[in-house]
Amino acid sequence: MTKQPRQLQDKATRTLLQDKSIQTLLDDSKRKKNVPIRTDFVQLPEGKTPGALGALINSSNGRSLDLYLLHRLAASATPWDTKRDAAVWSRAMGLGDGPYGKDAVSRCWAKLAERKLILRERESKQAKITTLHENGKGDPYTAPAGKYFTLPLEYWTDNWYRELTVQGKAVLLVARSLRPGFYLPGRLVKKWYGFSPDVLTDGLKDLQDHELITFENRTREDYGTEQITFTERHYSLKGPFNQPSKGQIDLNQLFPGNFTTPRG
Repeated sequence: MTKQPRQLQDKATRTLLQDKSIQTLLDDSKRKKNVPIRTDFVQLPEGKTPGALGALINSSNGRSLDLYLLHRLAASATPWDTKRDAAVWSRAMGLGDGPYGKDAVSRCWAKLAERKLILRERESKQAKITTLHENGKGDPYTAPAGKYFTLPLEYWTDNWYRELTVQGKAVLLVARSLRPGFYLPGRLVKKWYGFSPDVLTDGLKDLQDHELITFENRTREDYGTEQITFTERHYSLKGPFNQPSKGQIDLNQLFPGNFTTPRG
C-alpha cells in the first residue's frame, strides 16, 4: 500500500475536521431552513451605500466573511452569542486546530469587532462572541423584521462554503438580497456595494461555473436618452439559492424606461 504524502494527508484531515465541525455547529444551532440576514449587511438603506460586506471582501482573503457567517449560523437564539474554543472555529474554517488556525480566528474576530458586527468578550477562559446589528453601527442584535434575506442551510450542507470563491460568496449574498431577474451594472457596484466591478464579474462567473445562477438578455427602451434601446443581462439564482426571501429588493425599479421582449 502506497503511503500518501504528508501534505495530502494533512489536507484530508483538515477537510474531515471541517466537515464534522460544521455539522456540529448546524446540529447545535437547531436551525431548520436558513440563516436570516438583514439587507443592511450588503447595502445600507441611506442613499444606497455599501454595507459591511464590501469592507470584509476588500480587507481580507474571505476568512472574516466565512467566520461571520459561521457565527450567524451558530448564534441562533437570544442572547445571540456563542462561547467556543478558537480551535472549533479554526476547524470549521478548514484551518485545522493548530496555532496558525487559532491565530487566524483571533485576527478575524478582531476585524469583525472593528466593523462593529460582533462584540468580543472573555468568559470562563473562552471567547464570548455576541452578534450585533448588521448595519455595523454597534446596535444590539434583534430578530430580523422588514428588509432581510436568508442564506439557505444548503450553503453549508452542500459544501458551497468550500466550493465558492470569496467573489462568488459576495455576489451570492448580494443576489440573495435582490429579487430574481435583477440587473446590476458594473458601474454602480462600487457605489452601492463597496467592491470593484472585477469582483462582480468574477463572482458571477464563479456562480455560473457552478450552475447556481442563470441569465437572460432583456431589451429596455428609454426615450430620454440618445441611444433609446439597451440590451441588459438579468440574473436569477438557481436552486438551492432561489428560495424567496421576504425583503428582497427590486433593482429594476431604479432604471428608467420599459422592458420589452427578452432576448435569449
